[in-house]
Amino acid sequence: MIDKIAITLLISVESFVLCHLKDMGEAILNWTTLNEYELEHRINGGTTVDLKDYPFNVQFFNYGGICGGTKLTTKIVLTAAHCFDFNKNKAEMRILSDCQFIYGHKSNIHYIWDFIVHEHYNETTVFSNDVAVIIIHDKFVLGPYVQKAILIDNDVWMNENETSFIGTGWGKLEKNNIKNNKHNGLMMVQLRYISRDKCSHMNNVQLSPDMFCLYGDGRGDTCHGDSGGGILWNRRIVGIVSHGRGCGKTPSMYGNVYYLKPWIEVAVKELYKRFCRFHYHE
Repeated sequence: MIDKIAITLLISVESFVLCHLKDMGEAILNWTTLNEYELEHRINGGTTVDLKDYPFNVQFFNYGGICGGTKLTTKIVLTAAHCFDFNKNKAEMRILSDCQFIYGHKSNIHYIWDFIVHEHYNETTVFSNDVAVIIIHDKFVLGPYVQKAILIDNDVWMNENETSFIGTGWGKLEKNNIKNNKHNGLMMVQLRYISRDKCSHMNNVQLSPDMFCLYGDGRGDTCHGDSGGGILWNRRIVGIVSHGRGCGKTPSMYGNVYYLKPWIEVAVKELYKRFCRFHYHE
């Protein structure tokens, strides 16, 4: 059953703009004018998929901003650091699981207990270390549509022969196209690996060591609202949707989970430690 307090919170937020984000990232929506049909703008050039095939996905609402996320445990979600840029008030955040559609009526709503953003986020270059973890108050109840993801433990996927990366999400289909898209719910797109040198040249940007690039050759891409979601390769999470120059125009940049995994593991342990100390006075 949908939480009435959460509905009131989400519907009452006015629209605003995040000037610091590039042409991909969290979608900022006017909750007073957009209904569920209008919110279904997502993966650019993708296809509709069943949540049962990607049950690790969650939606992360932060004061009107929409991001994706990946369930790592029954309490932990992996997402992007820039999803917290505009607001860090936990009372104005929600995680939704078991979601086929944006804020679906059958979704489970979870309140955020705490979160950790990478301490070196945005330091080396723009969007460097774009990673964060969240712990919720309750637990995800696992089932066919709610499962934990598995993080990659190698870097063999980091070569240009790999063409089977999968991005999923509920973000916009195309930039600035709100009313002309179909109501299709969760979508996916297949992408290929692009070398760091090519990616830097095509985007005219400097990549930090924690970034890698994928490209859909103009046919598909992750887009607004997909930020923070997981990128799959061989059913393992290898990336976190971060940023790019438009949706599909050039290769997009992603957080490298293999590179960031040591930080993720430490941050997850820290969140559990805080939670247990607070609740069990250890």
